[in-house]
Amino acid sequence: MEIQYGKMILYGILQAVLYLAVPLIIIYFIELYNIMTFSQDFITYLIVIGCIGVALSMAKHAFPSDTSANRIVAFIGAIYSGLYLFYIFGGFTPGVSLGTYYIDIPSLQVLLGLQVIAWLFLISTGISALKYLIQAIELRKKREYEIKAKKTFKLSRVFKGLGTLMSLIILGYFASIVFSGMNLGISLDDPAPPDYDNKGTPSFLDDSLNFTLTFDVNNQGLYAIYDVEIFLNIFTESTANDTALPEYTKIGGSSGYYYSAFHSFTLTPDQSITATISPMYIEGLLTTNATLKFQISFSTLYANIDIAVNVSISIPW
Repeated sequence: MEIQYGKMILYGILQAVLYLAVPLIIIYFIELYNIMTFSQDFITYLIVIGCIGVALSMAKHAFPSDTSANRIVAFIGAIYSGLYLFYIFGGFTPGVSLGTYYIDIPSLQVLLGLQVIAWLFLISTGISALKYLIQAIELRKKREYEIKAKKTFKLSRVFKGLGTLMSLIILGYFASIVFSGMNLGISLDDPAPPDYDNKGTPSFLDDSLNFTLTFDVNNQGLYAIYDVEIFLNIFTESTANDTALPEYTKIGGSSGYYYSAFHSFTLTPDQSITATISPMYIEGLLTTNATLKFQISFSTLYANIDIAVNVSISIPW
């Protein structure tokens, strides 16, 4: 059997672009513009896995496509591609609901758990791998395997059709997420004046001071927003008197607010979160000019994607 050196080199270059150059270029620009961060271990593993993928592609195209050797290597390559995509989307994170993708831009941090996407890609490539395996067996034994129902179908074509169907499902899922995300809106009202009660005593330690934020959820997308848990924490940034009111200090917060669901094609207005200021900071807050940072943290499940978000708003006081 003659080795196809020209195809080996050509497809090796193409796969190097696909497995190595494109992901690394995307990572470079994403980090350059501070959109998302990646760990160095993730990048190192990505390079190692990409090099192995290039080698498998070269081995596959070393043999003519109508040989069992080509199909066997294609089977191994399909399995490997599935594992590659499974890794890319955080599938190898046992016991952790959130994945490896972290968006970090000023005033916004987002952690994404994309395991459902990892599993979809793994299933899709697994179906394609079975197609190559059946073709390899057929070429080795010089016979075709068929499934008989009302009509007779080649077994390899059945798996090819299933693979195509799975790819369409994945594309449809991505399109639905994009559409739903574009039709999802959360509007936050300006903070209301704080609710202050001095308890009728000279001491500040028995006083209470609460801040309340009100928001609306307009979900006109295809997916409901499930298991929402929200916290509001208040920090100082700059203060006129660091002794009376220290800078960069958490001075108050809320307990968790839980919502079971914000359903699709609904508007849920006038939801509120209340944060209580710690008594030890009330006097300093009432007597000192400062800039406060309201940090809203929430976690949710949207379109089977785990999401954790921190949003910060700076407000002069």
